[in-house]
Amino acid sequence: MKIFERGRKILRMIFRGMSVSVVSLILQACYDTMPPDEQGGAYGMPPPRKETSIYGQVVAKETEKPIFGIKISVEKTEYWDYTNKDGWFYFWLPIREDYKLKFEDVDGSYHGGLFKEQTLTLNQGNTYYDLLISMDIDTGTETETETETDEE
Repeated sequence: MKIFERGRKILRMIFRGMSVSVVSLILQACYDTMPPDEQGGAYGMPPPRKETSIYGQVVAKETEKPIFGIKISVEKTEYWDYTNKDGWFYFWLPIREDYKLKFEDVDGSYHGGLFKEQTLTLNQGNTYYDLLISMDIDTGTETETETETDEE
């Protein structure tokens, strides 16, 4: 009986050692280690962000329905996009002090009417919020009125 108990103790110690080794290897594989010369390692401040996101939805002012196909461009950059079928747009941009967004209806009356062009200046601190942009339908009466007064 003593030989049997001694064998159990030896096997128990071997299994304990193996389980500790396996757990440490699993943790190493899951969490990986960063070399100490890279920024953002285990200690210290994370590296500064270089990009920010701007996202939002464009809707018609009267109906509050989303507008598909509105072109959104960021002035003085090459960034632009179109709203999707639910009226949403999304950008990843380099961080700047402010952004001037231009909203224009490039498809005419094809997606629910002809909408007036709009610009919006957005500070960098406000890029973390969902934007809700309401666009007015361009009835064309303003341009007709202006030309009539010019003719008189």
